[in-house]
Amino acid sequence: MIILYIFLGAIFGSFLNVLIHRMPLNKSIILPSSHCPKCKESIMWYNNIPIISYLLLKGKSSCCNKHITLRYPIVELLSSLLWVWSYFYLNTYHYQILFLIISSCLLVIFFTDYNQFFIPVELNFIIFLSALLHFLIFDINNMQYHFFSMIVLSVYFLVLLLLSSYLLKKETMGYGDIILIAVTTFWVGLIDGMIIIFIASIFSIIHWIVLKIITKDENIILPFGSTISLAAILLFVLKHTFKIETNLF
Repeated sequence: MIILYIFLGAIFGSFLNVLIHRMPLNKSIILPSSHCPKCKESIMWYNNIPIISYLLLKGKSSCCNKHITLRYPIVELLSSLLWVWSYFYLNTYHYQILFLIISSCLLVIFFTDYNQFFIPVELNFIIFLSALLHFLIFDINNMQYHFFSMIVLSVYFLVLLLLSSYLLKKETMGYGDIILIAVTTFWVGLIDGMIIIFIASIFSIIHWIVLKIITKDENIILPFGSTISLAAILLFVLKHTFKIETNLF
């Protein structure tokens, strides 16, 4: 069974790479089939095996010998690890499915926001809908609390965004970040939502310091959606790995 999870996770990671590449460009995620982003030639199935093909090709495309970004095997490996982790630490199939759907969306958002400051609305909707269906079917008693949590944090950060934009005369946070905070908080609840924001803020500060040292740039723009996504996955994994209780309900 564990081999199946590794295999399925890597294959799903390959699909996530398609989303990461095509969604910011507003391209179809179905057609055309997998092709080289450099020369546009179709990729044969034996050159499209997750992780393995990258290693066999030594990080270069078979058609035009151009460098293949390391992101492809990294996403496939991370997806595979998330699937394997869910197998060991989430004891019901419906909870595994919920986690894998939401964590996959967050993984895509991490890369699209980091590379292009783009958070697909569709993925935010999938996160919300997945959590909503989970509560309606399996945890109806806690749904009201999670709705309340979502409203509290999203309104707080929306007001913060409007005030900071008015006072500083520039946007300090995108509306996509607010929506991501809202749907993520709906999934995990108020306390965990606040912890995620705190962790994401720490990551952002570290990121800013590193970029400041390297680039000396005075106008660094940080992808807050990326750090929110990373913090959400990290907190969920740590909580369930070490059986940490944080929520009030």
